[in-house]
Amino acid sequence: MKRIKLLAAILCLSMQGFAQPGAGVVDKVLPIKVDLGIKAGANFANLNGKEWESGYKPGIVGGIFGGISRKKVGATAEVLVSSVRYTGSGVNFYNANKLIFNNMADSAKKGDFAVTYVHIPVLFNYKIGGPLWLQAGPMYSGVIGINDKDNLLKSTTGLLKSGDVSGVLGLQLNFSKLRANARYIIGLTDMSASSIGNSWRTRTVQLTLGYSFL
Repeated sequence: MKRIKLLAAILCLSMQGFAQPGAGVVDKVLPIKVDLGIKAGANFANLNGKEWESGYKPGIVGGIFGGISRKKVGATAEVLVSSVRYTGSGVNFYNANKLIFNNMADSAKKGDFAVTYVHIPVLFNYKIGGPLWLQAGPMYSGVIGINDKDNLLKSTTGLLKSGDVSGVLGLQLNFSKLRANARYIIGLTDMSASSIGNSWRTRTVQLTLGYSFL
């Protein structure tokens, strides 16, 4: 009888422990929240260097995201595709790329290029408070296409390097199913494929809205 009473007491204490907030069965078995969804939005991109026009030009971005979080920390990985526009600055642009120009007579033309990237950011998330999270981490961007709208160059493969490594810093609002995001992205790689002229590094402001399926 004493053993039965002892087992009953232990069982009651165990049940009380499971019933406490943050120490339940579900919280112990599944301590990590999983996120998966799609997102789309706008890029405002700039390629610095005197060979390019200054200012941030609009483009589009979209893709998928996945993440995990536990209380105030988490991690997010994404696969995004974006289209950005870079405009040359005339003579400076020609001097840096004259070896791949079709015609010297076009040396005064600015040049307009639509560049398509695939981006893979891997970000650390920290909850500031409420729905607001801070995001920071590296991002790899691969060039998958360049459209020379004015047909100035013999080949666009001699214009930009094939890949870029960037640093990302941003804020994200997590609601029930929606994810609102603002980021500033700083390119760390010299994107110029030529040894002539200044280094070219990307700068991007990114605004997106996402939907989580989970």
